[in-house]
Amino acid sequence: MEYRALEPTTLSGLGVAAPSFTGTSASFFATTSFIYSFFFIAIVMAAFYGYTLASIWRMQASPESISKSNDKFKKVTLGLLGSFGLILLILTVNKDLLTGDIGLGDLKAGRGANSAYIPQTTGGVAGTQSGSGGSSRACETKEATISRATASGGICGGTACRVLSGCNYREYQSIIERESLALGVNPKMIIVTMCKESSGKKEAQNKNPNGTFDCGLMQINQKEPCDQTILNPAENIKRGVALMKQKINFATQIYPNIPAEAGAFASYNCCANGTIPHAPSGDCTVGNGFPFTLPKWACPINPGDGQYNMCTVKNYTCELSACLKEL
Repeated sequence: MEYRALEPTTLSGLGVAAPSFTGTSASFFATTSFIYSFFFIAIVMAAFYGYTLASIWRMQASPESISKSNDKFKKVTLGLLGSFGLILLILTVNKDLLTGDIGLGDLKAGRGANSAYIPQTTGGVAGTQSGSGGSSRACETKEATISRATASGGICGGTACRVLSGCNYREYQSIIERESLALGVNPKMIIVTMCKESSGKKEAQNKNPNGTFDCGLMQINQKEPCDQTILNPAENIKRGVALMKQKINFATQIYPNIPAEAGAFASYNCCANGTIPHAPSGDCTVGNGFPFTLPKWACPINPGDGQYNMCTVKNYTCELSACLKEL
């Protein structure tokens, strides 16, 4: 199972993400981006054909052909105006719909909360380890994971919370509570995420390998360098709460012995190519010896290559789940 983005292609050079079919399921977000782009190209080609046909009819100069030409020009023009009007409407409401992101920052190429997060605050260089079912060095063995899944503490049992130490979240607590209340989000989820992402430092900034930038307290991902607007705590937290709300809405799958908030935390931290970390794993299943099917982020088998794989997402997720209990 692979979680890396596809290599650059002709489509990506045009800013179009080709659909990914790595692993057991296609990348929904890359696929929708491709479909939108294909649809746009088809509209342009159809309009070109319609205008060409109308021009040929007009050149015949008969009353009937001129009437047909006028009618064709009208239909094609109205069709184009309607299509471009729809695109402008989508751009106004949420421009990320045109890339298949649906406002889910975590599902673009980049970093966690607002894109496809590559976590910057979790450590450990991952690689393959023989004899562990395809595990990374950052992962537990299959046997250890099975043992945790059935233990009283669950998958995240025994994880220590370190990120609250030294994080001055109380300075921003009134903003966090106001924005969280407005969207129905547990403010404690925002506090622990902020402390993990930036240690409560409002000027925190990071440039990702893909050229995007992570900005501020909630490490909001964007294409442009961080400016004072996004670094403003009120704006940054507002954006972070909205993104967390989206993660909560999309991480509704329930698993035994796994914290209810874990899916949202995992999604805030992941993924680069549209992988949904809280979706059921195709490897950690009952048929493969597990007591129940685990989410992808909790599965140590085939976690993906590189430093920022599913096992790193698990470390991130479990620590934030542990920190919730300390607030």
